[in-house]
Amino acid sequence: MAKGSYDVIVVGAGFGGSSCAALLAKRGLKVLLLEKNSKAGGKAIALSKKGFTYTAWVVITAPVQDNTFEVVLKELGMENRVELVTPDPSGGAIFKNSKGKHVPMPPMPSDSVQDPNIIFDWLEVKEEERADALNVLTELTLMAPQDIDRLDDISFAEWLSRYKLPKTVYGYLISGIADPCFVAPVDAVAASEAIRTLQMIFTRSGGLFCKGGIGRVAEVYTQAVEENGGRVIMRARVEKILVDNGKVTGVATDKGMFEAPIVISNSGIQPTVLKLVGEEHFDRSYVNYVKELVPSCGLPGIRYFLNKEVIKNPFGTIFSTDSYWTMERFNKAAAGEMPKDTGILYEVPSNYDPDAAPKGKQIVLAAIWGPAEPQMTAKEKKLWWDKIDEVMFKVFPELPKHIESKEYYSARDVSVLTRDQVLPGQGGECIGLGQVVGQGGRRKPSIKAPVRGLFYVGCDAGGYGVGTQQAVDSGIKVANAVQKYYLMHKAME
Repeated sequence: MAKGSYDVIVVGAGFGGSSCAALLAKRGLKVLLLEKNSKAGGKAIALSKKGFTYTAWVVITAPVQDNTFEVVLKELGMENRVELVTPDPSGGAIFKNSKGKHVPMPPMPSDSVQDPNIIFDWLEVKEEERADALNVLTELTLMAPQDIDRLDDISFAEWLSRYKLPKTVYGYLISGIADPCFVAPVDAVAASEAIRTLQMIFTRSGGLFCKGGIGRVAEVYTQAVEENGGRVIMRARVEKILVDNGKVTGVATDKGMFEAPIVISNSGIQPTVLKLVGEEHFDRSYVNYVKELVPSCGLPGIRYFLNKEVIKNPFGTIFSTDSYWTMERFNKAAAGEMPKDTGILYEVPSNYDPDAAPKGKQIVLAAIWGPAEPQMTAKEKKLWWDKIDEVMFKVFPELPKHIESKEYYSARDVSVLTRDQVLPGQGGECIGLGQVVGQGGRRKPSIKAPVRGLFYVGCDAGGYGVGTQQAVDSGIKVANAVQKYYLMHKAME
């Protein structure tokens, strides 16, 4: 017997699920939000340990201005529940120059128009190359939406190959900026997806964080569900999305069965279709389409718990002219042939939230691209972790002297925390579906499944932005679509 009947059931309280559930509850629908973990936030869940507060791994989000977090918070009337912060990124990006020296980005003047020559000097761009570099960056920043839409079917690398771009600028644009946004190789990422997202960063800035951890935003969205008459059940694992005659009827969980004519899954398209619903409820061509979808890469990393404040910057990237990832480079690394230079991401929570670490101490999160396969061996995982240590210890030589403890995390930890593995090489992806050619831009999978009443939300479903903001953008769009679907079917009863 069902334990309750609702207008909508949302499976998963990641940023997409929690924002969507909150908006629908605010708009008057009877909502049930189910989450298998003890807290909301999904891959960006906020953790606490021995006085440290941090995300499970490096989480950097964009844009800052007109960000999706605040759009939802404003509609919910909960703007004062979280404190979003935008730390000064100066010095965070660190370039390995032609002499092998790691040089931080120079500070940019805040009281005048930013001079690109400051960046070009840092990147060792020759005078005769600067006009071409500026031309590419200007074209990228100012491209009209209709022109961006025409680039769904070519990669970002192919689009960039049309221009003369100095190698160091290419390295910075890809390894320093794009790689952390997409966690997918430059010759796979859809040009339309890359340009649209990088425009957000160039015109509306990037590097948005939250005091108490970015997961705090999803926690507040979850609170909004209950404050608007909905219900939230934590530690509730959904075992099956129930379907009868081609229409969803509810869900079965380890806490019982719940009924609803609409189910929104924040569990990922592949786990939803292949596990929670089951292949038998879909046309064979759709099942094959879902199986062919490509995830983003994983983002394994290390947490360094320090007894001293070692790093001054709140976040950043470490890169070189040749540290960006292509499909060939990544496949070789996955096979054990790690390149000499690789991009590294790092984040220091207490440098934007003083309460994130005990006084005088730091936690440093560092990450590198890796396979999304959760079943990697210890030897395979060590290859990626050793590369993080190698780069971090070279760039920050004081770091190893002040390590009190150290924690490693892998694609398996992502899979256990959030997304179930249902296919080889999938389950431990950093973002969700890769924003690659064939499934980026207007080629993104539909937010509505072929089963009546079933919708997807999150980074697999219809949003734009970097990471968590892409998920929330999806949450907004799916909430709008579900509200219309609900009202139309309500009128027909």
